[in-house]
Amino acid sequence: MSKPSLYFNATTEEHGAELYYLPQGGARATLIDLMPGPNGSDPTGFITLEDQIYFSAYAPGHGYELYSLAPGSSKPSLIEIESGRESSYPHNFTVYKGQLYFTATTAENGTELYRLSTDSNKPTVIDISPGPRSSKPGIFGDFTEYKGQLYFTADTPQSGVELYRLSPGSTNPMPIDMTPGSAGSFSTYFNGFEEFDGKLYFAGFSAKTGAELDYLDGISRTPTIIDINQGPAYSFPNDLTAFRGTLYFTASTEEHGTELYRLPRGSTKPVLIDLNPGSAGSTPHDLTVFKGSLYFTASSKEHGTELYRISPGKTKPTLIDINPGTADSSPSDFAAFDGRLYFTASSHDHGRELHGLSPGSQKPSVIDINAGVADSYPHEYFTL
Repeated sequence: MSKPSLYFNATTEEHGAELYYLPQGGARATLIDLMPGPNGSDPTGFITLEDQIYFSAYAPGHGYELYSLAPGSSKPSLIEIESGRESSYPHNFTVYKGQLYFTATTAENGTELYRLSTDSNKPTVIDISPGPRSSKPGIFGDFTEYKGQLYFTADTPQSGVELYRLSPGSTNPMPIDMTPGSAGSFSTYFNGFEEFDGKLYFAGFSAKTGAELDYLDGISRTPTIIDINQGPAYSFPNDLTAFRGTLYFTASTEEHGTELYRLPRGSTKPVLIDLNPGSAGSTPHDLTVFKGSLYFTASSKEHGTELYRISPGKTKPTLIDINPGTADSSPSDFAAFDGRLYFTASSHDHGRELHGLSPGSQKPSVIDINAGVADSYPHEYFTL
């Protein structure tokens, strides 16, 4: 068996946005040029299923379509959902019960849910809003499996944007209509699901509480609301991440701005971790668990937007200042690989490039794909 590699999308003037991989123990990334020339295929949405890589990419004559790639191969196979030059824009990929589920668009069905078996190159449509009107599954978030069922959001004229769940093998998703009528229970700030303490947490909406932290317990159809910003004001919970018996997330209030919060197991009272005291907030995001610590990006006047690390039970994060001074390094796209934390960040000397950080270290190394101060903008990391 070959050693695992870190795959990602990066950009150069010569090749455009293309697929690269970094082998375990490597210090130099290798190009897989799906569309030779400076325009690039812009691969995105990588996911693995039974040793195949699935993703969306562009090709002349096909638009953005679904592709599969075998490990070690540099020639992807096209799985065309919308024939001809029009794009189907497949996205929201998830693996559920040994099959690939995703959202895609055709003129006949609009934007709907699809399912693909590994022994087929023809996806099956699950048409939630029949006809060309789109239900846009996963419209404001991702798909997640909870208690053996697949949960996601979708939009219909009858219910608006609501929560749905799909049983294994079924083509008939069942709505969980939390706000009866056409108003819907979600809006553009919904940021996916997180299972914690046996419950499914997410950001839901009601006219009484605004957009707040909700959870479903078991197969209940009625969520419990944790109202952080009291009354109809919104707290916009985001980046929900379970870590060492605690649910971490970001939320907003008028008093503290957008800050980090922690919810201990069994509690319904989130605890504020105020990184940037005052109403401006530190706007934490990209919460990522790695080697016994929680890493994230946050902002302050003194350091700009930088990397932080917090240990279990602690309330004071440690700064990892990649671009010293007030200029931002803006770390993003975190991925654990080969015992290190890889991510994208900016610096005066290298532009926006790939970085790797060892556990407990304060100094990440740089893998400069577009040499010098030019950017390569690496993103969409995944491991195979």
